[in-house]
Amino acid sequence: MAPAGVQAAVVACLFAALPARAQTVGPELDLRPGQEITFAVAAADGRVTLGPARVSKPGTAQPKDGEITVAVVKHGLSPYADLTAREKTADPVDFIATGLVGGIKVDEVRLCGRLDAPATNRIASGSWRVSLNLFSIRQSGQDCRQ
Repeated sequence: MAPAGVQAAVVACLFAALPARAQTVGPELDLRPGQEITFAVAAADGRVTLGPARVSKPGTAQPKDGEITVAVVKHGLSPYADLTAREKTADPVDFIATGLVGGIKVDEVRLCGRLDAPATNRIASGSWRVSLNLFSIRQSGQDCRQ
């Protein structure tokens, strides 16, 4: 058995390695596979604010000025679902999509906003819900960080 001082030092090192607090995800919206949501996006003082989401069937909604439409579409037995975002915003909006089964994260991808075409990615199709979070406005000339 190690001396008490060594045990205390080991415990202190373990707690020091843990983050001081969980990463804040900011505004967050959820959707389920087979759904599409449309919501307003505004930026002020470096913060992104989201409006309430309107739910529809994939492919039926078009974003208005200042809005984003995001859809999750499963394809049969494929292990991945398509994640598509269409934006009508002044600057591209990047965000993280987290696939969850209950409270367990099963997949996480970054979607890089585009103004010229739909932005696409794939996410695990077994997700019960997809949380959209960590929204950020990308200024012109900046690259999206994958």
